[in-house]
Amino acid sequence: MELNRQNVKKILGIIVFTVVLLTAFQHFSIVITVLLKIITITAPVIIGICLALILNVPMRALEKNVFKFLANSKRKKVNKMLRPVSLVSTIILTVGFIALLILIILPQLKNAVVLLINKVPYYIDTAIEFIEPKLHKFGIEADLSSLHPSQINMSKVQSMLSKVFSIKNSDELINTTVGVTSSVVSGVVNFALGAVIAIYFLADKERIIRFISRVTKAVCSEKVYGKIHRICTVSETSFSSFITGQFTDSTILGFLCFIGMTVLRLPSAAVVAVSIGITSLIPVIGPFIGEAIGFIIIFIESPIKAVFFLIFILILQAIDNNFIYPKVVGKSVGLPGFVVLIAVIVGGNIGGIIGILLGVPVASAIYILVLDALQEKEKRKKAVNKKTDKSNTEEGE
Repeated sequence: MELNRQNVKKILGIIVFTVVLLTAFQHFSIVITVLLKIITITAPVIIGICLALILNVPMRALEKNVFKFLANSKRKKVNKMLRPVSLVSTIILTVGFIALLILIILPQLKNAVVLLINKVPYYIDTAIEFIEPKLHKFGIEADLSSLHPSQINMSKVQSMLSKVFSIKNSDELINTTVGVTSSVVSGVVNFALGAVIAIYFLADKERIIRFISRVTKAVCSEKVYGKIHRICTVSETSFSSFITGQFTDSTILGFLCFIGMTVLRLPSAAVVAVSIGITSLIPVIGPFIGEAIGFIIIFIESPIKAVFFLIFILILQAIDNNFIYPKVVGKSVGLPGFVVLIAVIVGGNIGGIIGILLGVPVASAIYILVLDALQEKEKRKKAVNKKTDKSNTEEGE
């Protein structure tokens, strides 16, 4: 009777799931709209959880290694200082890391851009002197001196700008400005709220996790609770390992960039290597930002060396993407190298930058859970085979 009830429950569950899935496919646009609305409303919470998962990695390392003496103290007041000290230290290190990024890269980039603007007339004169004789050889008479910045008709430029900012286009300009400003302000507010949520979560994460665990136990059966607990544990481990692997890969990339630039005798090796290492932490666009910064900085001193740098860094990026990254990140999350590449590609196609960031840890979690399911199924098969062999042996006797 009990077996029949379980079968009926399973059949009803499958029917309900199928009906819900078919309904969702039939009203796919509505489902997407609702999901986007939910994501917009819960954006600070999502950002907070992501920040908490990222900051939890260095905080846990500080607790286990740097401030371990606080946990080992016999005084309870000293023990209680472990979490606040580790959390504050993590925040200081994170802010310091961002400040390092700003202080090292932005001044160099600013100086490079200023120098580039000042040298534009020289580059144009050089190009004109090179092109005009070539045109004369082919019988083409052309006066390219009008291309020099000093020959630009500023009255025409002012006229064009006045048309762009005319009353006719003012409404559209205002609407665009308001839209962009509101999006930026909304993003900053969401990030600030997310940071506050992350700090609160990290400060008292054990009690929050215990409360969520109690609620899940009360709502779900032991079997379902065990599966949910396993999924959450695997996901958290995969994400933490991914963050660690990402930092390791960026460090290796920056170090190799410095060695390569030193061997090739390219200028500003230290600054460019730090820029490449830091920006490579940003998925997809990060490497391109680092390459652009390095190219501009070197181009000011020597355009030829800038071309050599571009060739060198593209080769280095190819080596990193195909060999170093899959090995380092794949090993840290327990995935084969080719699976890491597939996860990055598929994640990027599905969710862009966020998809690439989450693709590897999600793939790692799925990979581990699939292995668990396979091991459980293999155990059941072995148990069934043993029973079958035992019954056959008894019948033979």
